[in-house]
Amino acid sequence: MNIPFTFMELCITDEPISQEIANKLLHFHILPMSKVRHELGSWITASQNSGYRPKAYELMKGRSGNSQHTFEGSGAVDWTCKKSKLLQLFNLIIENTEYNRIAIYENFIHCDYGSNDGFRYIYESDSKSEWTLTKTIKLC
Repeated sequence: MNIPFTFMELCITDEPISQEIANKLLHFHILPMSKVRHELGSWITASQNSGYRPKAYELMKGRSGNSQHTFEGSGAVDWTCKKSKLLQLFNLIIENTEYNRIAIYENFIHCDYGSNDGFRYIYESDSKSEWTLTKTIKLC
């Protein structure tokens, strides 16, 4: 599947994004996940409300505004695909990206760069979006 991701596919509002956000979306999310989508051979996209979220949007929703989704750092995206391909998507993300925090939910996989200590952390999320660490992997 060679259909490219679009910036708007990874943004939850229709507001224009800055060049800085566009560069982070491209470098940290679109380019690495394009290879994953090609390898999977199936549809992958950001799940609803899960790519770039402006800080004002987060605050308006009653959140802290400190989410990785606000792209203060490298950002976060929750990726989804057909449920039957979710485990394969997870494995391809591990093999082909540098995401260092990955949380597996029932219908999507949260990916970000929230750790800077040379390890990749794998979490499982429960129905209340609370994460439990399941695996730590030393990065090369």
